[in-house]
Amino acid sequence: MIKILSNGTGRRKTSIARVYIREGVPGIKVNGRSLEEYFDIDSLRELVKQPLAVTSNEDKLNILINVRGGGINGQAGAARHGIA
Repeated sequence: MIKILSNGTGRRKTSIARVYIREGVPGIKVNGRSLEEYFDIDSLRELVKQPLAVTSNEDKLNILINVRGGGINGQAGAARHGIA
């Protein structure tokens, strides 16, 4: 069983992201896909990872993000807010 360390909800414009920070292999999954597959623009990936960079946790946490609504920019902002 996977232990959830924390969870959060982020919102931006009409996008909503549910974020689960878990134990396990470090990485970020967005709607069942890798971060690189879902957000194909570098600036959006950096936006999502910004709270992790500030806290020096970029390669330490397993994060699962479920995001819906709005456009791709709003979804990236909602994911960042949920992680923070």
